[in-house]
Amino acid sequence: MSKHSDFYYKRQLFLNKRSVTGYAQPMKFSDPATARTVNRLRVLNLLRQEGTMSRADISRSLNLNKPSTSEIVATLIEEGFAEEGGKVQTSSGRRPTAISLKSDGHVVLGVELGSFTTSFLLSDLKGTILRYERLPTPPQPDAKEWGEKVIKSCMKFAASTTLSGIVVATAATVSADRRSITKHENWGWRDIPLAQAIEVHTKVPTILVHNVEAMVSAERTFGGEKSETLLYINWAHHINAAWVNNATVTSQRSKFGHLPIASTGLCQCGGIGCLETIASGWALKEKGEGMSAKQLASLGGTNPHLVEACKAMGTALIWAASITGAEKIILGGGISNIGEPYLGLIREIFARHAHHELSSTPIVQSALKEQSSNLGSIAVALDHWIFRSSILKTLQEY
Repeated sequence: MSKHSDFYYKRQLFLNKRSVTGYAQPMKFSDPATARTVNRLRVLNLLRQEGTMSRADISRSLNLNKPSTSEIVATLIEEGFAEEGGKVQTSSGRRPTAISLKSDGHVVLGVELGSFTTSFLLSDLKGTILRYERLPTPPQPDAKEWGEKVIKSCMKFAASTTLSGIVVATAATVSADRRSITKHENWGWRDIPLAQAIEVHTKVPTILVHNVEAMVSAERTFGGEKSETLLYINWAHHINAAWVNNATVTSQRSKFGHLPIASTGLCQCGGIGCLETIASGWALKEKGEGMSAKQLASLGGTNPHLVEACKAMGTALIWAASITGAEKIILGGGISNIGEPYLGLIREIFARHAHHELSSTPIVQSALKEQSSNLGSIAVALDHWIFRSSILKTLQEY
């Protein structure tokens, strides 16, 4: 296959495939329908990024001719994605009509199946949470029983508003079509067609996503993260991670929480000395006589269990950074909120023991802090069902 034909094959593949996370630079395609579809997405993403613009501003920014721009804007207004309102300020001449995203024109539902709570978040196009509900997740939920409760809650949301799509995020390996949980990391669920069941009962298109992939999407969408290569660590009741390389997010096969850090300590996975036996939420709760990491951090002074957890986390990050060469490390999840003194300890250990070419790698807390997990499914839903910015990013790379 020639390089030219390979490009068009891959272009069509990505246009037909809905995936997760900039709008592309000016592109010309031989297929007019494809070009219109891509340019529509480019305009939609530009309005999302810039807020309010005139038709002329849109035309100049994307290098589109004025008739095409006007046609695309008219279509977006008709579809309920954009609206006219007021006038754009100019230095002279006639003030053009302002075009902006119609934030309440479409809504999506994000569901997070977490270790302690299952959250349902209704969001508009700007990521504003319009409605939030949550249920306490049982310690080891039964797939059929808990699946039915999740479906009923989704049906309630679908009955009260018109949803563009639903995304369910959880710590699980999902099928290639994102319709089934093939294996849940913590609950023993196998081959559960959850998205398919939700879609059947709600009549709303639904997909599944690994929770850390969703958190990365939230960091990019709502946290303004621009790094091309990074490690994202979900430091919570369990510990998992994602390796991010441009548009590719690898999380489902990651076993970061089970790096062998110590010579003792029985892990819930059956292994000995895993990172989770020292630094996970469940391990800290066992060592802290039932107190959470947040409660231990609030006691004042320096908690020895948290110090031990930070030392283990710092060591694990050295190993991971040595393999990946990530330009940045982001700590998300509940335990990442234990405070700067503890995060500073992780950075100190990393800087002292990592290879000198890696020792200055920034280690930062998620910009979203305590909202990092909740906003994940919303970020994926908005991208997958509405903006499809990851497709534009991929096209730009090609």
